[in-house]
Amino acid sequence: MNLFSKKGMSVSAAVVLVSLLAVGFVVRARANEDWHEPQGLVGTWRVQLTPVYCPGVTTGTLADQFQGLVSFAGDGTLTNTFTNTLFGYDTPGHGYWRKTGYRTYNDVFEILIVDPPTTSPYVPGTLKSFGAITLDDENKFTAQIVAEYFNSSGTIYLTKCIDVVGTRLNDSQTEP
Repeated sequence: MNLFSKKGMSVSAAVVLVSLLAVGFVVRARANEDWHEPQGLVGTWRVQLTPVYCPGVTTGTLADQFQGLVSFAGDGTLTNTFTNTLFGYDTPGHGYWRKTGYRTYNDVFEILIVDPPTTSPYVPGTLKSFGAITLDDENKFTAQIVAEYFNSSGTIYLTKCIDVVGTRLNDSQTEP
């Protein structure tokens, strides 16, 4: 009788193991399937930023184009980083985004500007950005940003506008 109960336990354990493996394969296959499915704005994007004149606001010369990365999380938060050397040392941007219509979104983020070069128009403080994003297709978006620059006392000293083109980060080994 003792031998029979051991065999029963072995058969039960094998059934449980096979069931768990089957569930694991289904979950993994579903995860791999979802991994490549674009979900609106959610994901990581390469961005090209082009400073432009804001009517009645921007004065002086415009900065050169620069690049960045931005990640839009499914919970409505975002993080980003840019290659604008005029900022000197700055932090990654943190903020949030929301859907406003069919393929349209707004975002808000802040960057701390810590130690800009003396030749830069920026001073230590905060950049706060307000964006209007249009998803052109599942792998490209365009956006217009109004960026307000606050000094360390919290006073706005500069407002700039930026046009943005975003391309979804992909798994290509032949393109950035």
